[in-house]
Amino acid sequence: MKKHIVFSLACFVLFGCFSAYAQTSLNSILSDDVAEELLKNGKIEYSSYMKEYTPKLFLNKAQLGEKTASYWEESGKTQKPVFYFEGIYLTKKAVATEKGKDMEEITKNVRALSTLAGVEYYSNTRKKMRILYEESYAVNNPEERKRIEDPVNEEPNGQVIYSEQKDSTFGKFLYKYTYFQRDNELLIRITNVDNLTFAGIKIIKPENMMTSILLYDLGDYYLTYTLIKVDVISVSIIENKMTKSFQARAEAMFSWLLTVFDKIDEKNLKGLE
Repeated sequence: MKKHIVFSLACFVLFGCFSAYAQTSLNSILSDDVAEELLKNGKIEYSSYMKEYTPKLFLNKAQLGEKTASYWEESGKTQKPVFYFEGIYLTKKAVATEKGKDMEEITKNVRALSTLAGVEYYSNTRKKMRILYEESYAVNNPEERKRIEDPVNEEPNGQVIYSEQKDSTFGKFLYKYTYFQRDNELLIRITNVDNLTFAGIKIIKPENMMTSILLYDLGDYYLTYTLIKVDVISVSIIENKMTKSFQARAEAMFSWLLTVFDKIDEKNLKGLE
């Protein structure tokens, strides 16, 4: 009985140490209140449509934090986005590592854009899982659009990949992915190259749907921050569908990232055998 009590006490102390370490890691890049809520709930999400919105969660203490928040403004746009989605997610690693140890694997996997094909999201309208991207593959350039192998072996910092994707909402169109890496941080900037149409109506002009995804390897956790900004033509009959579509896009992208994290966890667990 005494051994069980000692063991339980040791586990309690160890868990407390891990929680305290995670809190400290988060506090180094997030405000105290956001870090506390994230550690408690695992995620925080906000969205706004046709209303003024100021991002609340971005990692302003991170090296790439400012670059994440300023994507829209850097493009030279003077109009404000119509739709915003902001989310931050904490994913515990199966095996704790040194901070930044898994960045090489992360950067390799998130540049394999062909793996986005078949990624799913939950449709609240249809009450079932749906595929977001039926097709996804890298192409050589925006003009020729010849399919190529995923360029995962190049230097990731500053790399640009064009990807043609068949979207369940907007059909087939071209995306531009740009990558930036600093130590244990990776920023992915994503924007549409083509006009996006719905029901035959051009509703989003080129480069008017911008997504920033910042991945952070804390050692014991993966931290993911997503910010989506969209300037979409206001058409009352499809407003509700568009809002749900943008939120579903964020959900599907995070689901894809979870498969990346799972793959790395599996590799790290095998390394312990």
